[in-house]
Amino acid sequence: MASRLAQRSRARPARVRALLLSLAGTLALAVTLSACAAEPVAGWLPPTAPESAVTAGVLLVPGGADPLIRDDTAAATESLALVGDARSFDAAELGLAPHRLRNDALGLAARFVYVPGVPAFNDHVDRLIWAAIGASGQPYVPEVHPVEAGLADRGCVAGSAAWPAAEVLSRPETGPVGGTGTAITCEVTGAFGSTLVLVMRTVTGSVAGITSDELQTLYLDVSTGGMTEGVQEWREEAPAKLWAAAGELLRLQAGALSTAPLAAPDATQLALAAEALASAAHPDGGGLRVTLPPGLTSSELEGIGVGPTTGQTVLQVDAATANGWASDQRRALLAAAGQPFVRLAAAGARMPIDCALLPCVALTYDDGPSGFTPELLDTLAAHHAAATFYMIGGAARGNPEVVARVADEGHEVGSHTMNHKTLTKIPLADARAQVHDAAALLRQLSGQPVATYRPPYGAINADAQAAIDMPSVLWSIDTNDWQRPGQSALYERAVLPAQPGHIILFHDTHADTVNAAGDIIIGLQNRGFELVTVTELFGGAVPDAIVRRG
Repeated sequence: MASRLAQRSRARPARVRALLLSLAGTLALAVTLSACAAEPVAGWLPPTAPESAVTAGVLLVPGGADPLIRDDTAAATESLALVGDARSFDAAELGLAPHRLRNDALGLAARFVYVPGVPAFNDHVDRLIWAAIGASGQPYVPEVHPVEAGLADRGCVAGSAAWPAAEVLSRPETGPVGGTGTAITCEVTGAFGSTLVLVMRTVTGSVAGITSDELQTLYLDVSTGGMTEGVQEWREEAPAKLWAAAGELLRLQAGALSTAPLAAPDATQLALAAEALASAAHPDGGGLRVTLPPGLTSSELEGIGVGPTTGQTVLQVDAATANGWASDQRRALLAAAGQPFVRLAAAGARMPIDCALLPCVALTYDDGPSGFTPELLDTLAAHHAAATFYMIGGAARGNPEVVARVADEGHEVGSHTMNHKTLTKIPLADARAQVHDAAALLRQLSGQPVATYRPPYGAINADAQAAIDMPSVLWSIDTNDWQRPGQSALYERAVLPAQPGHIILFHDTHADTVNAAGDIIIGLQNRGFELVTVTELFGGAVPDAIVRRG
């Protein structure tokens, strides 16, 4: 059973790649197909008369194997090429957001991406991971690891769709610790026009025995946000046409002179042709190489003394004939295959993170915006990380373009009062005005809701909180960056003690804080953290109270 699963795990990715390679637009040359059939009549040429049109564009290839095509895993891996201009891209260059999950308690490892502007795909990925969690039958809690885990290496893994299943489980970049459990991985196998092709693979079991190996090929239209699974490659009548062409050629090869059409194939023969067509090779140059398994027969062949084939029958189908058999969906892909990928209209946009699924931590920055903030935003963008900026109204008024950029890049804006007064030392009405006036200004400048505030110095009490009537967000970890302890100290204070749900306090008014941000983000990601906004950390709604985590 494990052997058959392993075979399928190699065959299916190769089939996907074959389709994509055929879409590369080189349809002018005929595809070669090999056959283990009887030697052809010397000088034989395919019939072209109208009464034999069913065989036009289809050749019977003698002798079995064709040296131009190798049907092995290495060849499948070598043939991996992104269609159109995507060969030069990786997932990050395509604008996809890389992610990774490791949970040793469940023996689960997942490498995946989210695609901006295609929420149906992102939701599908989450459901796939939740299904693997549910199948474990164990309670689930997001888990983080030591920095040495190296989980900042994220996203799809090139070639992983074609690896043997045991390799997916055993390799450290894709498999669970110990090689036993469930591995989820992805691979970008096509990018052309507005189409993005992603393969998702889920392997369960161990190196000693594979329990299941499931592969999905998903076609995303990044211009509409649409997603479909798989492609109906061929018209309904295509298998019958393939079978009839093979039968005609075998009949001709046997020396029969009849040109009468073959009787329609029975269900068994039709299934044989359909499976052969589904697994056809698409070599460079276009067309098809179709290998029919032993057992091909017809009443007409039996009538001239030719029994069912005992070896493979391999046919060469030219590009025009193959195109005539193609479905409308395949034709549309063929038409787009030569086009450069349009890139993502929403590239760089952040996608919601489910902090019940992924371990999350929130970076927060107070007292800005400042002249250091744009550099910090560059760093956050480079690492697909989010943050929450608690801004002072006066500073925001002086840097409106920075406030707008913070919001445009998917970060959260919160009020840090108009001028940083201690809220517990001023009249309650003034405390409320300090928070709400800043929130109103920030809403105007950012174009986003301002739903939380941070009290200066963390000074808040029940009376002031009741008067302000907005969620007050404190922190779990205070890095004390205002004391300028140095970048190494900031790294150790932020990265090493962090736990899922923690809120980390920084200030984007200090050079060391901004300069250390890249290393801190990588350190947290190496532990498996997703860096999210405060509102995301609370599942989309922060309680209307004084809140802190941890």
